[in-house]
Amino acid sequence: HEVSALIGGTILAGIAYLMTKWLELSACYLSIPTITLSLLFSAPGTSLPELMVASGVARKGLGTSAVSTSLGSNIFDILVALGLPWAIYATAVEPIKIDSTLVLTCLMAASTGTFLVVAFASSWAISRPFGFLLLGLYIAFDLYVILEAVPGLPI
Repeated sequence: HEVSALIGGTILAGIAYLMTKWLELSACYLSIPTITLSLLFSAPGTSLPELMVASGVARKGLGTSAVSTSLGSNIFDILVALGLPWAIYATAVEPIKIDSTLVLTCLMAASTGTFLVVAFASSWAISRPFGFLLLGLYIAFDLYVILEAVPGLPI
């Protein structure tokens, strides 16, 4: 089992590297910020396994498990998937500087806050309109990311 895990991890790392290079080259050829393509393609692409798991458990009526899967994965992504490589790089090379993330961080916090407020107000009963509200917020976020990439727009 250890060899299979090592092979699978190596394949996953290779695919992630190639996807990152593809995003960087595409952004260069299209003359748009790399962060735009990352937010529109990389982020949703890496979340597809979570979507499948959350959908499967939600269909079984296990809403708490669906929410826990998504929240747990995002907590891991932020604290470990960012924290570990940043700690290594900052220790070995130099501190990492992050450009223009205040708006994105506020949008992330607002989306989490919206989810919590609406879920709490509905006694944690996730309805179809609530699901469409969340999808609408994601579409609005994508539109913001696209419009922010257009030079000269005052966003």
